[in-house]
Amino acid sequence: MKKTLLATTALAFVAAHASAVDVQLYGQVNKGLFAYDDGANTDVIVTDNALSSTRFGFKGAQALDNGLTASVLFEGEMVSNASDALVQQAGGAGTDNTPANSGENGAFNERQARVGLSGNFGGVYLGHQSTAIDGVITQDLAGAQDVMSADYRRIGGGLEFTNSSTHALVAGATTNSLTSDIGQSRADSIRYDSPIFNGFQARASIAQGGDTEGSVFYDGAMGDFKIKGAAGMRVVNSSDTNTAIGGTGEVQDEYGASLSVAHSSGLAGTLAYTANDRDGGEDGSGWYAKVGYAWDAFEVAADYGNSEKFAGTAGKVNAYGLAAQYNLGHGVSVAGLYRNLDGDDLAVNTDSIDMYGVNMRVKF
Repeated sequence: MKKTLLATTALAFVAAHASAVDVQLYGQVNKGLFAYDDGANTDVIVTDNALSSTRFGFKGAQALDNGLTASVLFEGEMVSNASDALVQQAGGAGTDNTPANSGENGAFNERQARVGLSGNFGGVYLGHQSTAIDGVITQDLAGAQDVMSADYRRIGGGLEFTNSSTHALVAGATTNSLTSDIGQSRADSIRYDSPIFNGFQARASIAQGGDTEGSVFYDGAMGDFKIKGAAGMRVVNSSDTNTAIGGTGEVQDEYGASLSVAHSSGLAGTLAYTANDRDGGEDGSGWYAKVGYAWDAFEVAADYGNSEKFAGTAGKVNAYGLAAQYNLGHGVSVAGLYRNLDGDDLAVNTDSIDMYGVNMRVKF
């Protein structure tokens, strides 16, 4: 028994010190306490912030003898009550709506798992990973990013709007169904990233199922201004028919872009755009604007977003919000958010949804 234990310990020691790749552990826990009023009921929910989920991962890279660099990334997440998946459960006579669990119970899920080779030509990556369009609408320097983003559906996007007259839930009428889904994009895919040239980088990917994407990212500065931006397109070759609230047709192409500029004074602004083309049904489009100011460890911001016809038929959502964030240092930040989501041009008149709450993120 002792010999077996010693042998096992020795093998583990050798394996740990014989690794060809230097590996780094990282992660975060990101939780929020939010209240909402959907016009029929108010409630409080403890949620995992879907703008940047609770996660941990291992990443590493190793230079090879032939001038290439091999890399590995494994990232998992444990999501409990994701802030974009919560939906109300209809009460008696539609007047006592309460939040239903999102169905995510904290089980471990694969978020990214990929390998790669890079060199003077750029990099090629294979596995479950961010695709080329991931992040194109969320390039942002305007502050309070823990709770405020062009991808505003990530907090409260699953909540259904309620009928103004009867207070009943309007099935399928959510911010998620009325906005673009390209804010975050991960899939089993192969992706190419070009070398960075004067702040510009091109990316291209093909996902299992056939969806093809291309994008360009920029990160640079001009005088007292810092600038970030991106633009991308997805050609959809997998079926994507949306009939949740009466939509028709399949999405053929999806587009997204964002541009953010920050001045050394602390003032910053962000603009973003999303759109899709449908084969049948109506094309969707959306705009987003944000202004912010940062000083010392504090950040404040206000935003407005408008999206319409992403369900392939009539249907709009307007969103505006106010946010503040305090960065305590060492990867710890706290933030507060007020968000109003207002559905419009639906089959019935609906009440808006008010959300307000606090959030804390701890990175390691």
